[in-house]
Amino acid sequence: MRTYLSCLLPLLLVCSAQALSCHECSATGNCFQPTVCRDGSRYCLTTWTNHETIVIKSCAYTCPGYQESLAASRALCCNTDLCNSTVSLRVSWGLLVLSICLACLNR
Repeated sequence: MRTYLSCLLPLLLVCSAQALSCHECSATGNCFQPTVCRDGSRYCLTTWTNHETIVIKSCAYTCPGYQESLAASRALCCNTDLCNSTVSLRVSWGLLVLSICLACLNR
């Protein structure tokens, strides 16, 4: 039994948890800056306002709930590496639909 445990110990050390990576930027900065988050950060956070197009991306320890968001701003959390990228999901779906339409028209 001890031999099995001694074989598993190096695997545990090699497979240790990695810190989360998120894009970080301020309202006026470049929003494509991958950063390794500090220990304990569990989310990548993207915050933007409705009145002005101000986007802030950062690492976060918690994800703000609906009640914590202001009426003029929105927050989006995700928990995988670089999941708060600069590419909007709406744009991705739009490009997919446009590509399918163009493929059908070219037949």
